[in-house]
Amino acid sequence: MERIQRLPAYYQPRVFIIDDHADVRDSYVALLQSYGLHVEAFASAEDFLSSTAADSCGCVLTDFELTGCNGLELLKNMKAAGYRLPTILVSGSLDQDTAGSAVTEGAFAILEKPYPVQSLCEAIITAIQNDLQQRTCK
Repeated sequence: MERIQRLPAYYQPRVFIIDDHADVRDSYVALLQSYGLHVEAFASAEDFLSSTAADSCGCVLTDFELTGCNGLELLKNMKAAGYRLPTILVSGSLDQDTAGSAVTEGAFAILEKPYPVQSLCEAIITAIQNDLQQRTCK
């Protein structure tokens, strides 16, 4: 997490967590806050989209299988609304066609459950750094 500490002071990223299971959401929040990350959690993609600005910075961590709008639909909706947040999809059962569609729609990374915590943290850090670079290289 040392790379997070080296971010410019003006850049204040958030990790937006979307998961419809409260205990999973709470686990992500506790883990990421323990690394000093700022986190906002949502129970649905719809909640996220209705309360988060399209120009927000950081990254999104979402379960693929959500009640209502699933991860692939979220990616499509984000793209249509102009969000540029790198999005990490987490799933226990993505088939190759769906994973390919997710990448086509802009998924930054896909993590298959179970995954090591270090893989999750690395994906989040890399996504945040990518977001910063995309914002400063215009």
